[in-house]
Amino acid sequence: MISRNVTTMRTLILLTLLGGALLLAPEIESYPTGIGNVKDQGCYCHGSTPSSAVVPSLEGLPSEYNSSETYTLNISFTGGPSGSLENPNALGGFNLHASAGTLAAVDEFTRTNNPDGSATHNGSDKEDSGTGNDRTAWTVEWTPPAVGGGVTFILHTNSVNGNAMADSDDGDQWARLTISTKSEGSASGIEPAIEARGLTVLMSAMLLALMILLICVVYVFYRMNPDSFSWNSLWPWLRGWLTSTDHKRIGTLYFIAGLFFFMVGGIVALMMRIQLSSPGNDFLTEDEYNQFFTLHGTVMIFLAAMPLINGFANWIVPLQIGAKDMAFPRLNALSFWLQPVAAMLIFSGVFSASAADVGWTGYMPITASTSTHPGVTYWLAGQIMLVASSTLTGLNFIVTIACMRAPGMGWMQMPLFTWSILVSVMMLFLSIPAFGIGLIQAYLDRTISTAFFNVSAGGDPLLWSHLFWYFGHPEVYVVIVPAFGVISEVIATSARRAIFGYRSMVYAMAGIGILAFVVYGHHMLTSGMAPWLRFVMMVATFLVAVPTGIKIFNWIKTMHGGAIVYRTHTLWALGFLITFTLGGISGMFFPAISMDVALHETYFVVAHFHYVLVGGTIFGMFAAIYYWYPKMTGRMLNERLGILHFTIAFVAYNAIFWPMHRLGLWGMTRRHHTYFIRADEYRDVIGTLPPEAADWNMFISISAFIFGFSTLIMIYNMISSLAKGDKAPADPWG
Repeated sequence: MISRNVTTMRTLILLTLLGGALLLAPEIESYPTGIGNVKDQGCYCHGSTPSSAVVPSLEGLPSEYNSSETYTLNISFTGGPSGSLENPNALGGFNLHASAGTLAAVDEFTRTNNPDGSATHNGSDKEDSGTGNDRTAWTVEWTPPAVGGGVTFILHTNSVNGNAMADSDDGDQWARLTISTKSEGSASGIEPAIEARGLTVLMSAMLLALMILLICVVYVFYRMNPDSFSWNSLWPWLRGWLTSTDHKRIGTLYFIAGLFFFMVGGIVALMMRIQLSSPGNDFLTEDEYNQFFTLHGTVMIFLAAMPLINGFANWIVPLQIGAKDMAFPRLNALSFWLQPVAAMLIFSGVFSASAADVGWTGYMPITASTSTHPGVTYWLAGQIMLVASSTLTGLNFIVTIACMRAPGMGWMQMPLFTWSILVSVMMLFLSIPAFGIGLIQAYLDRTISTAFFNVSAGGDPLLWSHLFWYFGHPEVYVVIVPAFGVISEVIATSARRAIFGYRSMVYAMAGIGILAFVVYGHHMLTSGMAPWLRFVMMVATFLVAVPTGIKIFNWIKTMHGGAIVYRTHTLWALGFLITFTLGGISGMFFPAISMDVALHETYFVVAHFHYVLVGGTIFGMFAAIYYWYPKMTGRMLNERLGILHFTIAFVAYNAIFWPMHRLGLWGMTRRHHTYFIRADEYRDVIGTLPPEAADWNMFISISAFIFGFSTLIMIYNMISSLAKGDKAPADPWG
C-alpha cells in the first residue's frame, strides 16, 4: 500500500512539472496575416482584416522561369498609414512565401530564417527596431526548384501606423497578393514531366527491396508446409524468429539483414554511377551526391559486411568448437537488434531530404558543426548504436572461444575460420572504443555545443582523424580477416587436404592484427605529419605485406599438393586470390610518401580499397554462402546458376574497378559529384579530364549495373533451392 502511494505521488509530481512546463512554454499562433502572440520576435502588428488601401507589388518574377537561373524579386507596397506626417519613420513590413524553390536574403533589410522558408523584413521585434521596418520596399532572391512545374507566391505587406512598440495594433493595414508562375516549356498548358530526385528514387528502391524481402519470407514459410498453410500461423512463426536467442537463428537474422543492406548499399552505388556516367551530369545534386556516398560507405561497412560476417560466425563458430550456443545468448540477441535500430537512425535524415553528407569518415570540423548538415546528428547517434552492438558482439565471441571449446581442443586445434573470427573480434574490441569516444564527442559538439573539435573554442579537428583511423584501419582487417578464414576452409576442402602451414597461418593472422594498429597513420600522411613519423608509417605499412604474403603462399601450396575439385565456392576462392592479390599490390603504392601525395583523393584510391573490400571481403562471403549453404539449410544450391553468377560477377567486377586505376592516374578526384572534359590547352586544369575518361566512366557504370543484377541470380538460387532444391547429404563436398 505504501509503495502504491509513493508511486502515485511521484506520478502526480511528474505530471505537475510537465503541466508547468507547458504553461511556461511560449505560445505561437500562426495566421495567414502573420504570427501572433510572439512578444520576442516576429510580426505582431498586423490588423485583423485586409485593406484595399494597401497595394502590394512583386516585380522581377517571370511568367516562365528557368530552373538554372536565380531571380531578383522587388517587393513593395503603397498606401495605408505608413509614412504619414505624424509618423514619417513608421513604414511597414512584408512576408513572402513561395510554394517551391528557395528564397534568400540579399541585404540586412530582409531575412529568411522562418520555419516555413518564407522571407520577411528584418528587425521586427521590440528589442531591435532593426533596419527592415523603416522601409516600404525590399529585395530578395528566388532560386527555382530543380523540378519544373507551377509555383505560387503569396505576398503579405503591412502598412503600420507607428505603434509597433505597443500591444495594440489598431490602425495598421495590410493586403495580400497571389502570383503564379510556371517553368519554361509548359506554356501549352501541359506541365513537363516531373523528374524524381535522387533521395526519392533511393527511398522507393529501399521500399521495393523491403517488400521483396517480406514476400520472400512469406514464400519460404509457405513452402515449408504448403498443405497446411494459414495466415494465423504466420505470426507465431515470425515471433519465434524475432524473439529467439539460438545462435543459428540469430546467425540467419544477421545474414538476412546483411544481404538486405548489401542490396541497399548497391542501389546507392548504382545511383552514384548514373551521376558519374557522363561529364557534367545533373542526375544528382551536389548535396544528394554527398549524402549518397556517405550512406554507401556507412551501409556497406557497418550494415552489410559486418552483419554478413556475424551471421556466419554465429552459425559456424559454436559448431566448430563444440559449443552448444554462444556464451551469452541474450546478449547475442541484443547485439543483433541494436543494428536495425541504428539503421533507422542512420537513414532518418533521408526522410527529410537531409541525410548525413560528410562522408563515412566524418571528418571534422564540418561533422561537429551545430548549424549545418542536420542529418549528421542522426548519423552519429546510429553509429554510436553500432559501436555498442559491435562491442557486445566482440565480448561474446571472445568469451565463447576462450571458455567453451570442447574438451581436448587446444588453441592450435581450432579451425582457421574460428581463429579468423577470434583475431577479428580482438581487433574490433581493442579499436572500437576510440571510435565510440570520437562519435560521442562529435555528438556532444552538435547537440550541447561542447568544443572537442571546434577550432575557435580551442578544439582540435585532427583529434578526430587519430580516433577514427585508429579504429578505421583495423576495421579494414576486421572485415577481411574472416574472409581469410573462409578461404582457408574452402581451399582445404576443395584440394582434399589439410591447409599447408597451419601454425604459420595462425601467426600470420595474429601478425596482421597487431600491425593493423601500428600503421593507421598512413591514412594521414598528407595531414602535416612529422617527416620522421611518416617514414616510420611507411616502413610499417610495407611490413603488412609479409604476413599477407605468407597466407597467399600457403593457399597456393595447399592447392599445389592437393587434387582440386572445382565447385562454385572453389571458383569464388580462386577469384578472391586474384582480386585480393591485385588489391594488395596496388595498396603498396600508398605507403610510399611521394606516391601517396600524388594519388591521395584520386580514383586510384577508390580502385585499391574496392579491390580489397569487394574482391576480398565480399568474394569471401560469396564463397561462404555457396560453401555453408547446405549446412545451414539442408539443401544444395544449383551449381549451374552458381557458376553463371560467378562468371558474370567476376568479369563485371573487374570491369568496374580496374579502369578506375587509369582514371586516378589521369587525376579524377573522388568525392566529387561530377567532372569535366577538356581537350585543349587547359586540359591540365584541376577537375578536367581527357575526352576518353567519359567513355571509361560510361563503361564502368554499365559494368556496375551488370554486377548488381548478377547478385539477383544468387538470391534467386538461394530462395528456389530452399523451396525445392536437392536435399544435402551428410557430407555434401565429399
